[in-house]
Amino acid sequence: MPRALASRATREIDDYHYVFGADCEPYMTWQARALYDSWLRVGSPGRITRVLTCDDARASSYEHMDVVPDTLLCENFARDDEGDHYAAYNMPGGFDCWARERGTTAKWVVKLDADMLLRKPLSAREIHAERGVAAAGEYGYLSGVTNGMAKFFIEDEEALGRLAKVGGWEIFDATDFMRLTPLWMEYTRKVRKDPRVWYPYRGTGDAYVTAEHPRPWISEMYGFIFGAAVSGVSFNVMPSTQLYAGMAPWDEASADPYIVHYGIKLAHGKYEWDKHDSYGNVERMSCESTAKPFPVIDEPKQLREGATPSERYAYIFIDIMHFTVKSINESVEKYTRERCGRRPAVLSRDPEVMKPERGAVALPQLDAVRSEQGAGEVGQNNEPELSNDVEMAIENSQARSALIRMWMFSICVWVFILAAFVRPRLMRKKRQLKYDKSNAKNPFRNV
Repeated sequence: MPRALASRATREIDDYHYVFGADCEPYMTWQARALYDSWLRVGSPGRITRVLTCDDARASSYEHMDVVPDTLLCENFARDDEGDHYAAYNMPGGFDCWARERGTTAKWVVKLDADMLLRKPLSAREIHAERGVAAAGEYGYLSGVTNGMAKFFIEDEEALGRLAKVGGWEIFDATDFMRLTPLWMEYTRKVRKDPRVWYPYRGTGDAYVTAEHPRPWISEMYGFIFGAAVSGVSFNVMPSTQLYAGMAPWDEASADPYIVHYGIKLAHGKYEWDKHDSYGNVERMSCESTAKPFPVIDEPKQLREGATPSERYAYIFIDIMHFTVKSINESVEKYTRERCGRRPAVLSRDPEVMKPERGAVALPQLDAVRSEQGAGEVGQNNEPELSNDVEMAIENSQARSALIRMWMFSICVWVFILAAFVRPRLMRKKRQLKYDKSNAKNPFRNV
């Protein structure tokens, strides 16, 4: 086929390679599957790759390489600095591993976070990107971009002029992205290790630095921004391409987002859900798991005709929360059904534990629960022991079942004995009626 015809035969959307990072813990496994399913659902026929960063021991026991069919396994970079266990090193380290070992033939690279869902395919035609200019979401709290902190790490004025408060998702020209990845890791190390930006310095915008944990967790985000600027990439900042689940839209673009990001708590009335809570760390994808689905908020009531923009945004606020958690549950259910041949649980919108039917024995689920020790640690399963009440209920139920079986066996034995005793006598009586007692041949004449 001539090159011009081949070019026209390829849809524009086919020329995109989506890439995101994850690790081998349950927390990011269900997220990875939900993102992958959303990519399929919106009809993105390009490629999507999960970059999996795990140490050898964990990778050898990991059961879910098939959660995303195209998965690249890389080393765990969290111990890049022996004195500082920093899980976020896996972002630049993993993407650089992908760029070096795999790369892409696509024109565009779409970088995502695992805790995102796609609502529409991303397109550089609609969200402008080009060679040297990446499209990106706005992260306004990165104050170190504009307050002078960047000059601790970058001297070149031209590079400083390319800085922007961005992160989360981006559309890159593929060659730009390949050039960026080693610099992303290099500048992440520089920011993470520089005491000038440690607590009590507040110029990073990281609200969570303390005397006990003085290094900014968002060092990796600055490493990305600084690395991009030094590599020659500037940004087309698109604040409304992404909407956080749990936030109301603020304009028409954010009311119909390309990406839903669930990195914050979802809350409305009595409903709350946060992926960071302990139940987010529970194994949900194995065939043995009995973890309940995440609680889903009720669907919002349909909008009336002539609804105002504020009413429509309020509707979308609830609808996006419903879509987010329902989509996650359905992805977990679909994966376990295909892999294990079962439905893991009934989807529930009730954030509380469902009450058992009257007379039923309530068995504990294997959901992680908040406990005094170890609550909220990533990858930890806190499996509650059976309470005394539950143990007693189970023992009573088993005793009742044994008693019923014993009675049924006794009844069957007595029926058998009675039939064996009565049947011959009934048969003899039946035969006797055929003869007259005066008949000499009557065998029953003397009876």
